[in-house]
Amino acid sequence: MNTDQTKQAFVDLLLDAGSTFGAQFAETPAELAQYMAERAEHLSRISGEPGFELAVEAEQDAIALRAGLIVSDSTRVVDQRIWGLIGGALRIAALALV
Repeated sequence: MNTDQTKQAFVDLLLDAGSTFGAQFAETPAELAQYMAERAEHLSRISGEPGFELAVEAEQDAIALRAGLIVSDSTRVVDQRIWGLIGGALRIAALALV
């Protein structure tokens, strides 16, 4: 998987999540996908290292904030589900880019 494929997969994920859950993002799916692809590439360089999971969670939170999602215990279920999708996608992409 290359960076362009990763970015397109993220665009598709965000478009699908937006339509499925009725979510609106602070940036366009293409802008968010570009940022996600950059962060996944960074994570791919540290996969297997101690602290990798913490790094994924930090990137997941950063992307959620950039997307305009608010994730806490009292957050809308929609935002929590999209936050989970972002984390899963980052993990998969980081390992695929290795």
